[in-house]
Amino acid sequence: MILNHILGQSRIGFNRDLKKYLENCFEFNVQFEKNKNYLNELKKKILYNNWNLKINNNISYINIGDFSFYDHILDNIFNFNCIPKRFKIKNNKSILKNYFILAKGNTDNQPLEMRKWFNTNYHYLVPEYNLDTKFLINLNVIKNDIYFAKLFRKKIKFIIIGPLTFLKLGKIKDNKLKNRLLLLPELLISYFILINELENNLDLIQIDEPILILNLSEIWLKCFKNVYNVLCSYFTNIMITTYFEQINESYLKYIENIKFFSIHLDLINYKKINNFIKNKNIKYNYISLGIIDGRNVWKNNLEKSFYIINNIKKKIIISTSCSLIHIPVDLNFEKFKSKKTKIIKNWISFGNQKLEEINNLSEIYELNLNNDKKKYMNKNFIKNIFFIMNKKKSKLVFIKNVQNKIKKININDFKYRINYDLRSVIQKKYFRLNLFTTTTIGSFPQTPKIRKIRIDYKNQIICKNYYENLLKKEIYFIIKKQSDYDLDIIVHGEPERGDMVEYFAEYIEGFLVTNNGWVQSYGSRYVKPPIIYGDIYIKNYLTLNWIKYSQNLTKKPLKGMLTGPITMIKWSFRRIDQPNYITSIQISLVLKKEIKKLEKIGVKIIQIDEPAIREFLPIKNDKYEYYFNWAIKTFILILSEIKNNTQIHTHICYSEFNNIINFIKDLNIDVISIETSRSNMSITTTLNNYNNDIGLGLYDIHTKRKMEINYAIYLIKIIINNIDVKKIWINPDCGLKTRKWLEIDKSLKNMVYCSKIFKNLKLLT
Repeated sequence: MILNHILGQSRIGFNRDLKKYLENCFEFNVQFEKNKNYLNELKKKILYNNWNLKINNNISYINIGDFSFYDHILDNIFNFNCIPKRFKIKNNKSILKNYFILAKGNTDNQPLEMRKWFNTNYHYLVPEYNLDTKFLINLNVIKNDIYFAKLFRKKIKFIIIGPLTFLKLGKIKDNKLKNRLLLLPELLISYFILINELENNLDLIQIDEPILILNLSEIWLKCFKNVYNVLCSYFTNIMITTYFEQINESYLKYIENIKFFSIHLDLINYKKINNFIKNKNIKYNYISLGIIDGRNVWKNNLEKSFYIINNIKKKIIISTSCSLIHIPVDLNFEKFKSKKTKIIKNWISFGNQKLEEINNLSEIYELNLNNDKKKYMNKNFIKNIFFIMNKKKSKLVFIKNVQNKIKKININDFKYRINYDLRSVIQKKYFRLNLFTTTTIGSFPQTPKIRKIRIDYKNQIICKNYYENLLKKEIYFIIKKQSDYDLDIIVHGEPERGDMVEYFAEYIEGFLVTNNGWVQSYGSRYVKPPIIYGDIYIKNYLTLNWIKYSQNLTKKPLKGMLTGPITMIKWSFRRIDQPNYITSIQISLVLKKEIKKLEKIGVKIIQIDEPAIREFLPIKNDKYEYYFNWAIKTFILILSEIKNNTQIHTHICYSEFNNIINFIKDLNIDVISIETSRSNMSITTTLNNYNNDIGLGLYDIHTKRKMEINYAIYLIKIIINNIDVKKIWINPDCGLKTRKWLEIDKSLKNMVYCSKIFKNLKLLT
């Protein structure tokens, strides 16, 4: 029988089951033990459902190690008990409580820093290392999962992040540890002990080493070879996995002559697989082929996939390209009603459907190996061919008017605005802005009341006029609050928006918004990425009515809020039938039309959010230039006709900026705001030569910890030491929609108070 597996499965439950009990456990109150028990029972239910799905779809292995309450890297921190000393955790009996302290922080400590997981929208928690870091294995959770899995009497596969990736993705937190690899010998011993303890109960051990797709120095590559020479000489059932890109060709020599049971390749992104297969020095029993896309929702072209794997004359394991945590759980939960959406549904495949695709492809491949002509009669295979062809010919995908607009774009449409220094003088006189200008990123708390208003309107319980009147009252309250805080630049608070991408997708043609297409972004924060199925255009304006109303509620400058084209694409399931830059230009034309209308009604500060700008950066350096080229041009296209006294802002999420700082400069944005508080403002050294205005987030909105005055002053001092005071804006890290009013009131007041202290000090000098 043909072997198959998946690299990981969604852990949020069919209907976001995990979210409620998870968030209850963030409250360390008297109910914690009760909530913890509910949470552990829910974990068993989710694992039970996930494993049964695999069994019903003839998947060869059931997984343990792919479930996590919050984050798989955080799980590894606890598996090896390398908890940073700054948390001063002494009570090891309350492991789950300690686990959430690292994720959410407490009164004494900031939580662990978050970063994007390679080029995805998933955030992982960053391990912290110093010279005193010790690794002590903790097998309790893993052993309990194994005992539960054994009840199913199926082959068991254990999944764990590899030691090289675990070290590489961490952060050095002292001056004594000069290289993370100094910790590798002790960590390798811990991995060896862990695998040795578990091996007899496991059929396959999947070790994820995705850093093999990165640019690594020779010392890291030599360490990889040494580590796996040791592990694979003792353990005969190790599968090494990489995903999101192909392994650098020059790295293959470091994989040679290591006796792996299997090596997994992401075929969605692997363009030179023949070079890998022809290398006879790479030793493995099976090659795992990630032919089913784990990051996008389009149906797999089973006919094409069959011919690809049939031409690989090796013993194979059929698989997903990566873990399925990056796509929604089950398409059967989507109740599309219109004729158009029902057609589009036939082109889509969510997580559970990907398992069916693996089963179908495995069945066809096995029939072919047995020279059985029934493969041509497989109903699912025939239906798949029909739906793939139907999409290619559909008039829903390519819109003639939109395509004609794209064809008419020429070099004259990409005109830079005048020099920033000149624009800055015009804008600051126009707005009468002083030093340390304060604002927020856009959204304010999405209270249960606001959510209910939107749900009632969506379910047609209330009419449009009543819905708008209710939200206008919320906007009035939000703007009054900002006046009480004495913020310099006001926003309307976005109560009409559940999500910064989904909101616009609902009003732009070419996007499909799902009802239950939830995907984990981090912890209990789930998002519902829209699906870009066709060419993009608008029939009506997107934000005009809400901004018009809000303008009348304040005499201070009001900031218009839009989501940029790069983020709209990156945080959606994008098209695979045309280049990203074409889709980006289509969205740019939509935003350009909106901005010109906002200018006409007197909105002179407009924020085009691009939190995904770093995330969209290709993993391979040789692809940077191509990406920068089209991404910058889409921004130039949006801004080419904007007036000089219109100030353009953008916001960027947690990122490493060293390799994109020149790109940010080329965007020619007036004010950029960046998430920085968790990294202790370490980015300021990178930005000290950046000429335009910068808002560095003081207040970490991803935790319930309030912004204290002393800490705000400490952060502002770091900023002043590295950046020209004339260019500094003061703002929170990100939008405030996930917080409560009680949490943000004190924080925003303190933030404004501290900005005034420094403003007055600088004016006096």
